[in-house]
Amino acid sequence: MSASRRLQVLYLTSTDGPGEALGAATRIVIGVLARDVDVSLAVAGSVGHQALQQLREDFVSMRAAGGFPASSADLPAPPGLASLSQERLGSSIVNARLQAAIQRRSASFDAVVVDDLTAWPYRPAQCAAPVYYLAHRCEARRQSTRWWQWLTASRRHRLQQYEKAVFGEATSVFAKPPVAAALLSLGLPLRQLNPSFGRFRPEEGLSQAPQWVQTLPRVGYAGYLGDQDNLASLEWLLREVWTPGRHALRDIELHLVGAAPPSPLRELVAANNNVYLHSGGRQHLQHLGCRAVIEPLQYEQHVDTKLVNAMALGLPVVTTHAGLARAHSRLGDGVVATSGAEQMAMTVHQLMHDEPAWQLHADAARRTAMQQLDDFEVAHDVRRALLRLDRQEGGGELMSQLTASQNV
Repeated sequence: MSASRRLQVLYLTSTDGPGEALGAATRIVIGVLARDVDVSLAVAGSVGHQALQQLREDFVSMRAAGGFPASSADLPAPPGLASLSQERLGSSIVNARLQAAIQRRSASFDAVVVDDLTAWPYRPAQCAAPVYYLAHRCEARRQSTRWWQWLTASRRHRLQQYEKAVFGEATSVFAKPPVAAALLSLGLPLRQLNPSFGRFRPEEGLSQAPQWVQTLPRVGYAGYLGDQDNLASLEWLLREVWTPGRHALRDIELHLVGAAPPSPLRELVAANNNVYLHSGGRQHLQHLGCRAVIEPLQYEQHVDTKLVNAMALGLPVVTTHAGLARAHSRLGDGVVATSGAEQMAMTVHQLMHDEPAWQLHADAARRTAMQQLDDFEVAHDVRRALLRLDRQEGGGELMSQLTASQNV
């Protein structure tokens, strides 16, 4: 595979109930992967044309297929999967038309990711690409759900055996720590579980929530300062927000933390008396006593990871509506989005001087980060596996960007 060609990944999933084409965790994973690879999404279950079209608009580099009507060519779901398919998808058949659509393009896929057990039967036949199973849950351990209670002992056993069989067929299995523990107890070999499933990278760890009195009237930014998109957003922040907003921001410091700041950025920083450059990682913002984090996100596409990393500090996070519109995950009230430069300056001013407002947004940021950090870590584990695959097949250009991009 040439270095200029993006990896082609088939992503198999199932609907998340009426009105929801994809679950929140699935959206996080696809959003992370779409940054570096071309995703072809196949959705098992009932999904409408409008929902699929919205997914294509949300994830620009993605193809999406699903919602095919039943036909006489449909086959019953495997015995171990029939009850789960009926409960989750409303049908215990494997849709032949969706299978055929997947099979027609099977030769073009470099890897397959399956993130729901009910989507496992849709893997393309005779496909040499590695198959990664992303387990959002251990189905055989869901004993508290209502549907499980009426399963007979034989059906429970068949489901357990089917899930264990998946372990033997998958190239590797990815899961959050609690799910991984359940899979291990079911018989998943430890060697098959992604080795970093239980470890956050240092910059993604959830920080201890700071108190107002522990902070100073400082707002911070952390990222790789050599990235062109990051640099363009920071230049916008300094030229359009910080310099014109001197009156509202006169007693507030802006601290930019990151590696490889180029000369133009150094010159812009030097032109402002209350802007400072530092080397270090995201946690350095807390050491500096920053009261809020700012992410202008005017030009970046990888906004989800940047925002959830910022929220993990337990500080209010200020961004732009333009940046937030490119997020694929549901960030709720975890960030404060502003409509323009003037509103951003006034929002920063308020957070520096209004303790109740600061506490409200700090709590929301931490709460949102706690809900999503595990899913983002698993998503990046899958991403790293795909980039390693790309390097092995000759596409070293993507992998060479991996280390720098973790902090972008």
